[in-house]
Amino acid sequence: MGVHSIIASATLVNTSSNPPPTAPNRPAPDLNWLAEVREFAPPLRLDAPIWMREVDVKSGPVIPCGEKHPYCEMSLVVEGSGTEYIEGEEAQHSPGYLFLIGPGVPHWVRVEQYPVHAFTVFFLPGILLELGPLGDGAVLLRRLTMRQTIHDRVLRLPPALRRKVETCFRQMWGEFKTRPLGWELRLRSLLTDLLVSVVRWEHKRGKSALGDRLPEDWQKLERALAHVRSHFSEPIYAADLARATGVSETRLKVLFEQTLGIPWTKFLQGYRVHQAAAMLCLPGRNVTNVALACGFEDLGHFIKVFRKFMGTQPSAYARGPHPAGS
Repeated sequence: MGVHSIIASATLVNTSSNPPPTAPNRPAPDLNWLAEVREFAPPLRLDAPIWMREVDVKSGPVIPCGEKHPYCEMSLVVEGSGTEYIEGEEAQHSPGYLFLIGPGVPHWVRVEQYPVHAFTVFFLPGILLELGPLGDGAVLLRRLTMRQTIHDRVLRLPPALRRKVETCFRQMWGEFKTRPLGWELRLRSLLTDLLVSVVRWEHKRGKSALGDRLPEDWQKLERALAHVRSHFSEPIYAADLARATGVSETRLKVLFEQTLGIPWTKFLQGYRVHQAAAMLCLPGRNVTNVALACGFEDLGHFIKVFRKFMGTQPSAYARGPHPAGS
C-alpha cells in the first residue's frame, strides 16, 4: 500500500515540513478546523462490520484534515508523537497510546515526530450488541460511546498491556490483509479480546467511567431492541417503539442517537436487511417473499435499502459469493 493512499484516510496529520518539538502546554489550534471536518467512510456493512488501516509515514508534511464517522474506532500509536485534538480538547501522544473514538466524534492529530506508524480498526457499533445488550457487549460499547473527556479517550498503556494490545492489532491486521479462511470470525474474536483487556485494566485501576450496573438509558435501549427483534417482520412506527420502550417519541430518538450513534430507523433498517441476507442464503428463497417477511412493504424500497447496507442487489447476494468489503 502506498504512502499517499494511506494518508488519504489516516487521522495522523502534520502542519509543516519542520514540525515543532513536543510542547505539553501549547495552546490548542484555531478551532476553525472543526468546521472543516470531513466525513470518513470506510467500507463497512452489516456483512463486513470491521475495517482496518495501517498508517506508515516516514516523513512530513501531511495535509491536515479533521475527520468524523458513524463508527467506533480504536487506534494504537506504534511510532511517532504529536498532539491529538478531539472536539475542543487536546492531549499529547507517543508510542503506546491508544485512542478510543465513538460515532460522530470529530478528531484531528498534529504529528510532531516521524516516522509515524499506527494501526486503526473501525467497526459498526452494533457488532458488540451481538454479545447481549444487557451483557458484556453493552458494557464494551458504552466505553466507546459515552460522553467523556479526551483523557478517557487517549490512554497511555503500561508496557505489558501495550505489548498485548500491539500484538492484537498486528494479528488483526494480518487477518484483514491476507483474509484466510475464518478471518472475519477471527477479527471479531481479537477485537473483543482487545476491548475486554482495556476495560479490565481500567477497572483494576479504579478509573473506569463504567459503573457496575447499566444506566437507565441502556435498560430502555434493551427494551427497544427486544421489540425490534420480536416485531421486525411487522410495520413498526415511532409511536409503537416508544410505547414498548416506555419513553416519548422525542426521547426515543435521543436514546438511539446517544447510545448507538444512529437513528432508530436506521437500526431497524439494518436489522431487517441483516435478517433478509440470512434468509437469502437459504435455497429456494424468493427476493419478494424475503422482503415481505422482513417487514418491507415495497420491493423497490427493499432493493434500495439492501444495496445501501450490503453493497449489492439482493438477487446477486442470493447467488453469492457474498462481498466481504474492500
